[in-house]
Amino acid sequence: MNRRDAALLATAVMLSLAIRLAPALYRGDTIFDGYDEYYHLRRIFYTFHHFPQTLWFDSYINYPHGLEITWPPLFDIAVAAIAHLVTPLIGDRSVEAVAAVISPILGGVLVVVVYAIAREVFDVKTALVSAFLLAVCPYSVIRTSFGSPDHHSLEILLFSLIVLLLLYTIRGGYIWSICAGIAVAALAYTWAGAPIYLLIIPSFAVLRAILSLRGNSAFDYRPLLVCLAVASVLVLPFGFSSWLHVSFLSIIIITAIVLLTTIIEKLALRKDLPWIVLPASLFAVALIIIFINYSRIQSAVVYLIGGGMTGKIAEAEPLFVNTDPFTPLILWLLLYILGAAVLLYETVASVSRDARLLLLIWAVLALALTFGQKRFIYVSSTVGPILMALLLIRAIIWTRSYPSRRFIAGAALAIMIFLPIMDLPGIVSSEPAITQDWVESLQWLRNSTPQTSYFDEPFQVPEYSVMCWWDYGNWIVYIGERPVVANNFQTGVLEGSRFFLSEDEESALEILNERRARYVITDLTMIYGKLQAICSWLGEDPSSYQMIYTKNGMVVVHNLERLNRTMLTGLHLDDCSYMEHFRLIHESRSFAGPYGGRLAAMVKIFECVPGAVIRGSARDDTIVVAILNLSSNLGRPFQYVNYAVPRNGSYEIRVPYSTEGAYGIKAAGPYQIVEITPATDGWGDVTLVNVTEEDVLKGRIVELGAPLSAVPEP
Repeated sequence: MNRRDAALLATAVMLSLAIRLAPALYRGDTIFDGYDEYYHLRRIFYTFHHFPQTLWFDSYINYPHGLEITWPPLFDIAVAAIAHLVTPLIGDRSVEAVAAVISPILGGVLVVVVYAIAREVFDVKTALVSAFLLAVCPYSVIRTSFGSPDHHSLEILLFSLIVLLLLYTIRGGYIWSICAGIAVAALAYTWAGAPIYLLIIPSFAVLRAILSLRGNSAFDYRPLLVCLAVASVLVLPFGFSSWLHVSFLSIIIITAIVLLTTIIEKLALRKDLPWIVLPASLFAVALIIIFINYSRIQSAVVYLIGGGMTGKIAEAEPLFVNTDPFTPLILWLLLYILGAAVLLYETVASVSRDARLLLLIWAVLALALTFGQKRFIYVSSTVGPILMALLLIRAIIWTRSYPSRRFIAGAALAIMIFLPIMDLPGIVSSEPAITQDWVESLQWLRNSTPQTSYFDEPFQVPEYSVMCWWDYGNWIVYIGERPVVANNFQTGVLEGSRFFLSEDEESALEILNERRARYVITDLTMIYGKLQAICSWLGEDPSSYQMIYTKNGMVVVHNLERLNRTMLTGLHLDDCSYMEHFRLIHESRSFAGPYGGRLAAMVKIFECVPGAVIRGSARDDTIVVAILNLSSNLGRPFQYVNYAVPRNGSYEIRVPYSTEGAYGIKAAGPYQIVEITPATDGWGDVTLVNVTEEDVLKGRIVELGAPLSAVPEP
């Protein structure tokens, strides 16, 4: 590489770093983004304090059962190790500092790897254009930006590095085979889905063998076998563990496929058999493997490309589900496909086609994954810049003989350069997924509720848990330092769905008691945004809960009676009125609405309590209503109401709020107990009664005396 090219590559890397570090200017106190990132942080901190041990079981998730952590540990251990190295330089916040910047750094290294791939397959010009296009590609920036400590940044770097080393292996030299094997093992130690990416190896071997048979020329597969052998040896020490056995078994199967391909190719060449013998033989073997592992393979295919998570996990939905077709992303993918078509043409027409064939397989695999699940756009965003650079360079060459067509090439250049940049400002300046309402609420939860044990040594069962929708579980564990029923591993998601959609308190309470949940946290977006996902996990029809339509150009959301009967609405919008065991204890500062004629806080925290029982006497033809005026921790006035129908001259009303107040929730006075006669709509005397906090927490009975005053009819 000459100085000019080195300077241009360095510029691309610096541009990549600048873009990926830019979100630090907009984050403020909330540094980290995403959902899984917060569990990576928990695991990184644990590893930092117990280095080199990492967290393999966590009693703070899937409470009270806990959960075995099946994430391969390389990313978390690497961040913890780097934090140890820099702690003497930057002090106690080294873990968060390293976690915040590690992904942008890996993104910068990825630019160099992509440059090297494009240079190996094509030339320096294509490589430099590829590097700059990757540097500004927004779909790569999303996964490698500041405050995103997720294994995906290391995963895609290692996958790209494997492609590069395989290209060098194809060229020749067993040293590259050994390096490729090390990279394969590192990928297996980074991501449980590594076998998906490793399909590139048998795919190349089989297609290359078919080309060899059609051309009557053998291909040397020994370097590929050396690569796989090295990877097998490196993963063997943990090959039978729950978190690595799938990758280990996949590497063994891939090795067997490559070896079988080699044997069939040699026999076919020796016996002068037709090329169809190879794919037919491998197809027969594939049928046997599918027959033996049909259920696992079927579930994997449905999950990856069959839309198995549609309506449940947004990022795991197929690309074109809930995606606007008129977006820069779709145009970007069209350019991707055009570039792949040019690559296919050159692969077929080229005499030296091995490198192009491997790149083409990578491009097709990445595109298939992206169509299956939109989250895999970060895989396409790595090979995509190479395809677009190829398309651009070929367009320029094409116009040299046709000066009149230079305008077309210029337009194509402008599209390819400016199209990705259109999404960059929004991505760079976007708010973190976790809002300040959540941060403040979880800090309050950590400081104001009883501390649970074993947070730093989560191997024994803590005292209680928090019920939440699974999206928020990792936030609660990391910031709130409390166990959760459901988290972002989809543990407890069915219990969460059943709880929030329960239409009677007794059923909801059974779920809560089974999971020993003392607190419940809700978010307004669970009603206005996430309701479809909550319904989908139970197979319920969202339209039976909520009607969404357009009126005068505006989207109108109308809650139906079925939704109004759910625990979700009763908690978040009704502040637990008509409930016996749940009470509001905290609400966040941001409000939206009005909903049902009033504003609603974005995040609310509730406590499940035994509740005090108010017991008294009344005629059987009346309804007895208990009313308590309260104010929230922010001073917002609200009213708790519950009622009972007397039987044999007596009644009992269980209430969750005390008149002494708790957690910053204050009562304006005693409970007002009013008898109402439905036949005449008449209001009787009101009885005032105080309920202590101890009454509520111990489920005591509070006996009523005579009425203290009268309330006129409304």
